[in-house]
Amino acid sequence: MKKLGQLLSGLFLILVFIAAITFSNINSTPVNISFGRWEFQAVPVSVWIIAAFVTGGCLGLVLGLGIWRNFRSKSKIKRLIKQLAESQQEVSQLRTISMKNIQ
Repeated sequence: MKKLGQLLSGLFLILVFIAAITFSNINSTPVNISFGRWEFQAVPVSVWIIAAFVTGGCLGLVLGLGIWRNFRSKSKIKRLIKQLAESQQEVSQLRTISMKNIQ
């Protein structure tokens, strides 16, 4: 069953590769693109579209890996550790104050 999955994955990748090559051959008209002050040289439409898909896929992978969630968790852990240390210090101060009041 595992080999069948690998075979289907490989077949799918080959089909995507063939589709990308066909798409690139059909859409070979050069296009100038400008974003505000940035102007890019004329390249085929297929390059821009494939670059957009690749960029979106990479961005999706990065966000899907939970890097931002991990960053938020680490900052929350640091904040809670600091708060715990302050609370422990306050408890020890209160204990010493209460011991002085007893004597």
